[in-house]
Amino acid sequence: MKQLITKSRLRQPLEVMREIELNLPDEIIVKLALDAHKRDVSLNSHILDVLKKTIKNSEYNLEDESSPQLLTEN
Repeated sequence: MKQLITKSRLRQPLEVMREIELNLPDEIIVKLALDAHKRDVSLNSHILDVLKKTIKNSEYNLEDESSPQLLTEN
């Protein structure tokens, strides 16, 4: 059986999944878990959504000619 590929499907970027480790304070984990429960999604799915939205917003801010910030660890 042949699979038909539409133009809209060709334009979508490939999504690459990577495993990352997050070290978050317990208070943040609890807040994320409660938010995920309210949305009726898994904690992992909710964290992915939050990360995607944050990245999208940061890309928007960069397009708005604001300068990037350097984050350092102490």
